[in-house]
Parts: sequence; structure tokens; C-alpha cells
Amino acid sequence: MKGMLTIVIGLISCSLFAQTVTDAQRKFIKGNINDKTAAIREAGSNDVLALAGLDFAIGNRPLLGADRDLAALAIASILSLPTDNLPQKNADSISDRLVQTFNQFEDETVRIAVLEKIIPLSSAYKSAKAVNLVNTYLTTTNAENATTRAAITAAGKIGNSRTFEIIYGAWTSERWPRYKAETEDALISLSSESRGDAVRAISTANLTEAYAFFKLLTNSEKNSPNFKAEIAENALSKAIYTTEDLSGSMDETLNLQTEAMKVISDSHWVRAAPLVIRYFSLAREEYEANVLKEEQFVAVINSMAQLTSTGTAQTLSGYLADLNRNVEKNNYPAKPVVLAVINGLGVLGDKSAFDNLLYVTYLSYPQEVIAAARNALAKLKW
Repeated sequence: MKGMLTIVIGLISCSLFAQTVTDAQRKFIKGNINDKTAAIREAGSNDVLALAGLDFAIGNRPLLGADRDLAALAIASILSLPTDNLPQKNADSISDRLVQTFNQFEDETVRIAVLEKIIPLSSAYKSAKAVNLVNTYLTTTNAENATTRAAITAAGKIGNSRTFEIIYGAWTSERWPRYKAETEDALISLSSESRGDAVRAISTANLTEAYAFFKLLTNSEKNSPNFKAEIAENALSKAIYTTEDLSGSMDETLNLQTEAMKVISDSHWVRAAPLVIRYFSLAREEYEANVLKEEQFVAVINSMAQLTSTGTAQTLSGYLADLNRNVEKNNYPAKPVVLAVINGLGVLGDKSAFDNLLYVTYLSYPQEVIAAARNALAKLKW
């Protein structure tokens, strides 16, 4: 104990070289544990005195065990640590002490104080040790307590790719059911910061898991439209390439396909146009096999019309040509479907659709369809 006190006094003395000792510092040096705690509280934000308090608490924890007064000193010291306007060297020293304190103390209040302090500190100074502390704790605990909750929150704010793996695994396995909301918030934050991790998760997950993750990310108001569209693009790709046949239950696959299309459309994510064109062929096949409902197919067509590109216009125009050929044989398409195609071509305004739209007006379509074709013709850009 005397040796540790000598070290602490030495640390303070070095920092006070050529300075006047304050009442708080004098009180810390001369006082007992409670006096030291009071001195730190009186001093306010003071990294020198706070670090001295942590050093004292860390050094004496093996000797005193789960001592309440020592824990109070540790907490006061943590709360007094500054988190901004620090030289990197000082920030690193603080991070080191916080990690040591967390590992030395099992007291929940101490550990939560550490976790709450490392959020602003690590956000500003990028402490790998702080992130590793959170990752290690979450990897090794199944406990549902306040420390775990604080660690999940910290993970979402300062985590890295390894943190994403841990939180994503905990979310899919429902490891901490009491903290489902906190786990989801952390996963959403980590996904937006590490898009590559989120994309890989969707591409490697089974369809059920991919759909749930897609819904989590695209329903969150915290994510930008572009991020949601990027996730939707990858989810649509997943849904296309996992559709091997049209037998059995297709509800989840169809939901992922159509919902991903809507997100892409709402964001006007033209980058996904080539993928959407490939999907249209599948959607058409699903519709003609009575797997995709009429209203779902109409929604796909409407979504496609929001992606202004030559490819999408040519694809819809080609489909209209097929519908026209069917009408020549008295095989009439569903009115909502052909209207969606015609109106979509009007929205796109690509002049490549001219011939097929004009031909509609010469066929025996209902007057409503013919009128829509004339309206679309008037919207083509020349």
C-alpha cells in the first residue's frame, strides 16, 4: 500500500512541477480513500488527478477486493476524465486506464461508467483497445444485465467489423432477448458505418435471415435513402439467384423481391437498372405461372418505370410488343398490367417505345387502353 501511494504521489508531483499545488490535489495526496474521492469530485474535469485516482483504485483492487469505497473512487475518477481537447498521448493513457479498470472491477456501476466514458473518447480518438474491450466482453458473456446493455450500446457507436460480426450473430441467434431493441439499434449503426459487412451478411445469409435483415435496415429512419437502395439492390440480387424453381412456398421470396424493388424505385437508384431488368424477366415468368399476383406484377412494372434508363424503357417496350402480338390472336392481357406498361413508358419518355405504343391504337384494346397509349405517345421525348 505504501509503495502504491508513493507511485501515485510521484505521478501527481511530476505533473505539478513548477506549479502550485491546489487544495484538491493536497487533499488527494494526504487523504484516505474517501478523501481522495472527494478531492477528485471537487477538482472537476482533471485528467491528472483522475488518472491518479484510477491508478490507486487499480493498484489496490487486488488487496481490497470488492470494496465499496474503492469502487466509488474509481467511479469518481472515471467521471472526472476529460474526453475532448486532448493530445493523442493523453487520450491513449486514459483509454489504457479505462480498460484496466473494467477488467479489474466487476462492480456494474464501475463497468457502466467505463463503457459510457469510452464512447466519446473512442469516437474522438479511435482507441483500438477500447473497441477490443467491448468486443471481448460481448463475445464472452451471455448475461443480460446492465453492463451488457451498456456494452451493446457502446458497440453500436465505436465498433468495427469484428463488432458487426458479434452483434449480427447475437441478433440472429436472439442471444440477448431482453435487449433486442438495443441490439438492433447497434446493428443498424454498425451496418451504415460498414456497408461492406452489411452487404456480405445479406449475400451469405439464408433467405429468411436475409429478408429479416433487409427489413431491419430499410425500415430504419436512421439510414439514408442511398444506403437503403444499396441494401435493396443486394437483397434483390440474393432473391433472384436463390429462386431455382417456382414450386413450393414462394411468399418470402416474392416479398423480398417486390419490397426490394420498391426501395430501389423510391430511391430512384438507377445504378440497379441492369439488375432490375434481369429481375423483370423472372417476375414475368412468375406472373405467367400464377405465382406472382397481378397487383404484385403491376407494382414491379410501376417501380421499373421510376428508373430512367434506355434499358428499362426498351424492356417495357419489348413486353408491350409481346402483349400486342397476343392481342392480334385475341389473347387479351389483364387491363391493369397493360395500363401499367403503357403509363410506365409514358413516364420514361423514351422514343424507342413509339412503334409499340402507336400499334396499341390500331388494335382492339379497350378504349381506356388506347387513350392511355395516345397519352404516353404525347409524353415521348424527341
